[in-house]
This record gives sequence, structure tokens and C-alpha cells, in this order.
Amino acid sequence: MSSHLQIIADLESVTEIQARAIKVLAARLAELGDTETGKDEIAEADQAYRRAIGGDEWPG
Repeated sequence: MSSHLQIIADLESVTEIQARAIKVLAARLAELGDTETGKDEIAEADQAYRRAIGGDEWPG
């Protein structure tokens, strides 16, 4: 797979993770008003995004 196609696939994965996180957050916030819910999903989306753009090499 070319590097461009891999980047597109990685970004698609990030988008899917973000969509799941938003759904989880919306449902939980509506139920509980809990601002902590969804942290794992948000962290997973952030990691996937950083992998896709090479951000793991950047200083925190």
C-alpha cells in the first residue's frame, strides 16, 4: 500500500474512533452529566491520530 493510501486508512480509523467517542460521551453525559466518561476513547483517538501523522516523535 502506498504511503498516501496508508495515511488515508489511518485517518479513517481515527475518524471512526472519534465518532465512537462522541457517541459514548453524548449518551453518558445525557444520562449522568458525567464529564469524565469517554476518556479512554479520546485517548485512543489521540494515539491513532498521532500514529497517522507521525506525532509520536513530537515532544509532549
